[in-house]
Amino acid sequence: MRAGGTFVRGPATTDDDPAIGRHGTRSLVTHHTRLALVMLTTAVACAWMPDAAQAQRWRATDDIPRYEDYLKEALPDAETFRWINRGTPHYRGYKTGPNGEEELVGLAFFTVDFAPDVRGYKGEIWMLVGMDPGGTLIDISMVYHNEPFGYFSVDPPAFLAQFRGKSVLAPMTVGKDIDAVSRATITNDSAVRAIRESARRMAREFIAERGSEP
Repeated sequence: MRAGGTFVRGPATTDDDPAIGRHGTRSLVTHHTRLALVMLTTAVACAWMPDAAQAQRWRATDDIPRYEDYLKEALPDAETFRWINRGTPHYRGYKTGPNGEEELVGLAFFTVDFAPDVRGYKGEIWMLVGMDPGGTLIDISMVYHNEPFGYFSVDPPAFLAQFRGKSVLAPMTVGKDIDAVSRATITNDSAVRAIRESARRMAREFIAERGSEP
């Protein structure tokens, strides 16, 4: 019979094949072969698991210390951070005002939370976007990606620096107000689209929340 696409003999007996000894040597070899195939399949599955685990890791959670370095890049003026678990989960950065009151510096959010359908050449591109309460981008931290050409397209600081100070109403389109590398079209376009869509969605949710406050 066939198991997993590989032909497997039934229990071996000396009546089946004269080459099989009293102790079923061929059956033992076949068993070892099957075991090796199972181990190989398991190894392949385990090799894939880190990417699957990463796909769940780079999203907003209450584990702020894990992302603190990225949060400080996205919202450099913030002194403390708070996880907001309503609407689409995100972070808010605060600083102490001149009178000792807590001031909201901005909102920080993962592009994969707010634009989950946007994918690059090799999968999602994880970025943490910082935006002030008025809808202007502050800074962006590149967290993780698996793009083969990312090192010369979206990784250079100059690429993300283009978004600083842009309103969510700006085009944020490659070839218009965003420069990119033509050799990495899919990666560039996906990163820009993820930033644009996630920033606009965050702005809409924040405005709706403020509008519902008494």
